[in-house]
Amino acid sequence: MISQSSQDGDVRKPQHVEINAIVLYITTFFQSTGASLIWPITTLYMHNVLHQSMTVAGIVVMGLSVTMMIGNWLGGKLFDHWNPFKALVISVGLALLTLLSLTFWNSWPVFAIFMLISGFADGLIYTLLNSYATTIQTIDTRKVFNLQYLFMNVGVVAGTAVVGFLFDYGVELVFGGAAVMYGVFFVLVLKFFNVKGLAKQSARAAEKAAKSTFKTPVVIYAILGLAFSFYMSYILWETVIATHMTDLGMTAKDYSFLWTLNGVIIIFGQGLLDRFIERLPVRWTVLGGSTLFALSFLILIQATTYPMFVFSFVILTIGEILSSPQIPAWIDDLSDPNAKGHAQGLLTMFVSLGRAIGPLYGGLLIDSGSYKLLFTSVFAIMFFFVLLTGLLSKRHVRN
Repeated sequence: MISQSSQDGDVRKPQHVEINAIVLYITTFFQSTGASLIWPITTLYMHNVLHQSMTVAGIVVMGLSVTMMIGNWLGGKLFDHWNPFKALVISVGLALLTLLSLTFWNSWPVFAIFMLISGFADGLIYTLLNSYATTIQTIDTRKVFNLQYLFMNVGVVAGTAVVGFLFDYGVELVFGGAAVMYGVFFVLVLKFFNVKGLAKQSARAAEKAAKSTFKTPVVIYAILGLAFSFYMSYILWETVIATHMTDLGMTAKDYSFLWTLNGVIIIFGQGLLDRFIERLPVRWTVLGGSTLFALSFLILIQATTYPMFVFSFVILTIGEILSSPQIPAWIDDLSDPNAKGHAQGLLTMFVSLGRAIGPLYGGLLIDSGSYKLLFTSVFAIMFFFVLLTGLLSKRHVRN
């Protein structure tokens, strides 16, 4: 990045530089599509094909979330204190190399080792992409994250729609397809993410952060707790609720349709929300959406028929649309302007922590209690963080 000079020779402040928003959205789509080819079949492949117990499969999935957390933390550090472009190239390159290796070597325990490496690489990627998003100032931050979330979910719909078909013809096609998506992602990163001046801009911000007297608002920690409870609850739908539905006589196809419905509602809902999101206070979209999300689990307590599960999932999805993409925007708004990577790294760490603990927590409560106890406790945990965040956020309402 070159400083501009005025006619009288005075040197002006360097201009702000940022990633192109459209590029960010397109790369998010390809990354999300590739990742969505993997996560739906991870447990299924380990249990049904590699003949590992559900306990072993659960440990691997939990380990994947732990390595992702490490990547989340490191990604924030690299964005703030090193070179954002080089960090992203290495991260995507590692993910691509891992997927290519899985295409040819996917027996036990090689599969588990590669999945742990993949989790670490994706952890880096998620934080770095979010940190790149925070550089965009020509568009309202909330719209940036809203549209990024929309493209991510289009990728989820695309990936989950084809993974079943590919898996029927061999897991090699699944990993190969994911590698193709990450290959396109890698090319886009090489071509468009080396934003001139961004590394120097990050270095200057890191220097300012080191000297900064900025005090992190307490409400940020409450928001992190809310994000943790949000994703600890959300992952129950990807794990134990599937078993609960089949125990009640519903089919795997019934369960799969819920995710298709989830994707369709998100795509149309996010597009509609983007039109007037700037008029809605970020505090109320996050708190209102999280409240709806929590209430969906109260519905689950009494759910015994398929329409009740559909109703609960629709309420959950509406809550997700309102709150999930706005949480990183709210964190960005409240955090140190010179440590954006650190803030997004913390957030993605708490998201990964929730996804790691959720299945274990759900299994323990089901084994020692019941599904009703699990759903009641999840509602209570989420509602506690909604109330805590609401109380602490009154002094930090965004204008």
